[in-house]
Amino acid sequence: MSAGEEHRPAERRRRSIWQQFSRPTGALGWLVGHLMAIKNRERSEWLMPLLGVQPNDRVLEIGFGPGVDVRRVCAAAPGVRVAGIDHSEEMLRQARKRNAATVREGRVDLRLGSAFPLPFPDAAFDRAFSVNTVQFWPDRAAGLAELHRVLEPGGLLAIAIQPRNQGATEETTREWGARLSAELQAAGFSRVRLEFNDMRPVPAVCALGTR
Repeated sequence: MSAGEEHRPAERRRRSIWQQFSRPTGALGWLVGHLMAIKNRERSEWLMPLLGVQPNDRVLEIGFGPGVDVRRVCAAAPGVRVAGIDHSEEMLRQARKRNAATVREGRVDLRLGSAFPLPFPDAAFDRAFSVNTVQFWPDRAAGLAELHRVLEPGGLLAIAIQPRNQGATEETTREWGARLSAELQAAGFSRVRLEFNDMRPVPAVCALGTR
């Protein structure tokens, strides 16, 4: 057996796990969803103040995963309404279950779908955000254009990422920050800025822009 053949099973396992974080499915997807709900807490709690949710805001999350941040946003201020899109049926099931009360109240609307096209009218939201999903978008320019469309003038977009690919470093995070900053500006967002959080194993970055 060659050295390359010896490494193929490990490489296939890494790809399988990476795909589960992109689109959780089945029993492993169920486990991945529960792990995300626990492990992503620090990153999510850092993002919430940057998002600055106000009473009666309409908020959109792209890639809501197990729905933990949906619940946090709902609790951030009175009268907040949250919509979300995720392309995993398992995550939709977990998120609806986790937010069952606010779904029944009509404050939360969670749907199966992707970042583009978004099934919402123009200027439907005051704020939009996404955490560690943008690296999986097949066309970020199209996704950012859709987010620009569904935000009202003056609305805020926050795109956060903590690179978790093999070999990621602090420099990887800074490269993502520069890339997202340029892409938000190209999509028409103004007052674009970057915020960094010194986390383990690598820092996180959030690109923010105003519609």
